[in-house]
Amino acid sequence: SLIRHGDLVIVNASEESQSLRGLDRKTGREVWKAEAATLELAYGTPAVARLADGREDLVIAVPTELWGLDPTTGKIRWYATHALTGNVSPSVVVDGEVVYVFGGFRSAGSLAVRAGGSGDVTGSHVLWTSRASSYVATPLLHEGLLHWIDDRGQAFCLDARTGEQRYRRRVAEIEGGGRPVYASPVSSAGRLIIPTRWSGTLVLAAGPDYRVLACNRFEADDSDFSGTPAIDAGRLYLRSGRFLYCVGEPAP
Repeated sequence: SLIRHGDLVIVNASEESQSLRGLDRKTGREVWKAEAATLELAYGTPAVARLADGREDLVIAVPTELWGLDPTTGKIRWYATHALTGNVSPSVVVDGEVVYVFGGFRSAGSLAVRAGGSGDVTGSHVLWTSRASSYVATPLLHEGLLHWIDDRGQAFCLDARTGEQRYRRRVAEIEGGGRPVYASPVSSAGRLIIPTRWSGTLVLAAGPDYRVLACNRFEADDSDFSGTPAIDAGRLYLRSGRFLYCVGEPAP
């Protein structure tokens, strides 16, 4: 998992080397490396929080902590502790100075943290905490609401400002068990699009009320749909265990 920042490509090499690495995007030369044992269970993609004073912090969630680093050097600037233990799989969600963290195994949950500061900012920068969580999927922030379906087939919606739960509903269209959703939601035209692994692709209303608008299937493909969709130029790209699909209006 990687992001681009200026002349750098920043890579989370957690599984491979328990490190974050900043690489020159033109040559591939390693500019900096940040190593820590807790990175081994941090699977999310890092992100950049942009502060009001113009400073930028590279943020990533690891078990029991959220880190803010200097993206040009990899040096840690601040951290906030949290109760999410075990593997932290979802990527952090960033909205300006606010960072939303989800994940954890056994001890799971979510929290919102204001980026910035130095050292331990837990007491001053944690805005809210919640027991609602996502194990694999990265929630989608849409018009002040955080949306996702967890790996047990429950749809969640939280108010991003307060952490208040707007709904939590069992998705009736999901058949069977076995961690039925891994994909993260995407949005288009006021709708949420979320593939399930074996029960089709759900289309939900992107608002505070739970409404399933459609559940679409490729009847000839019974393989696993675990990938997050991509949207470009009015076309939806979906990946299954067998095929890559492009869905859109037919060409005139």
